[in-house]
Amino acid sequence: MRKILILLILFYGHLYALDRDSTLKIYHKLFFSLSPKAEISVYVKDNEYRKIFLTSKRLHLVEDPKEADIVLITNEKTLDQVLAQEKISKTDKKTILFVTDYHLLARYNEVVGAFYWRKGRSQLLFVKSRLDKYHISLPDEYQRFIVDVL
Repeated sequence: MRKILILLILFYGHLYALDRDSTLKIYHKLFFSLSPKAEISVYVKDNEYRKIFLTSKRLHLVEDPKEADIVLITNEKTLDQVLAQEKISKTDKKTILFVTDYHLLARYNEVVGAFYWRKGRSQLLFVKSRLDKYHISLPDEYQRFIVDVL
């Protein structure tokens, strides 16, 4: 019984590590499709995503969204805070806003795209006019995820 319990714990830990690795791979591919830079600075407030991105060599976490190339947002409160800081900021730099919730993508015109889960399936969406606003052209493999209207 004890051996089975230990095996289950090890198996769960292995699955959790695989999940984190696959999440990092997905966001790596997404973010480097959005930005031409060799290294990207990312702002994310969510602790789970921070832990995942800390293991990356090419995605660097920053503490201030104004310093980020891409801001990953997981909730509306954080999005409102980031947008308020952008309005106050005097820089011409446009930070790319990416969310993990469809409703945030639909509600806020400043958000370029979203990667979220619906009914147990991953969903990826980009809004064409918003990509154009940032002069972003995505690789062919992402063309089917671009929509004109939500």
